[in-house]
Amino acid sequence: MGRSAPAANDWRVGSMYTFMEAGCLAHVSTTTVKNWLFGYSSGDRTVAPLFHPRDETAVSFLQMIEIMVAARFRKSKLGRGVRFSTVRDAYTNARDSFGIEYPFAHLRLDAFGGHIVHFLQQGGPSASVQSIDAPAQWTLPEPVSQAVDQLEYEQDLATRWFPVGKAVPIVVDPRLSTGLPTILGRGVTVLAIRKRFKAGLRIEFIAEDFEMEPSLVETALQYWEQIAA
Repeated sequence: MGRSAPAANDWRVGSMYTFMEAGCLAHVSTTTVKNWLFGYSSGDRTVAPLFHPRDETAVSFLQMIEIMVAARFRKSKLGRGVRFSTVRDAYTNARDSFGIEYPFAHLRLDAFGGHIVHFLQQGGPSASVQSIDAPAQWTLPEPVSQAVDQLEYEQDLATRWFPVGKAVPIVVDPRLSTGLPTILGRGVTVLAIRKRFKAGLRIEFIAEDFEMEPSLVETALQYWEQIAA
């Protein structure tokens, strides 16, 4: 995962991750990332994209977060069997109704996410925009709620992601190490830990070298295995 950092004023919207990198972090395939960004054709059927890409070869931090959240919707019990086109229409309605460019990466996802859930439960692309205007009695699916809890925000948009939860100091911050997962407050990437371990260094030695607990080194290695799988 190597690339140049975006300009200082583009740190959340500048191109940062390849499609493969975004897929690894979001736990979806590269093909899924491309389908969600550009749409796809199957036989005589054409499916419109979920998101609107700014770059034909890479995605920004905010787009990666939205891909991750969309994947959580699809993998939830609610999303099981629901076509991605339905999630796309719910996303589009939320974006247009609330006037938010990145609704899946926005602080208000918790507030208007229930409306998205209502849209999905009402059944599909033919549902009207009004179907997301139900009372806020619906709650986000557990996988999506977990994703919201893992995010930190600035000016209402996601700024940092703790992919293992905020209790574990592994963070994805587009301002650090060009968006690679790092150890919070250390500036050490998970990749650097993994490379040392692969080179044959013992966990205790790596921990001492980076001045961290061996258990954190183990957690970092376990996380790498998850995103590399």
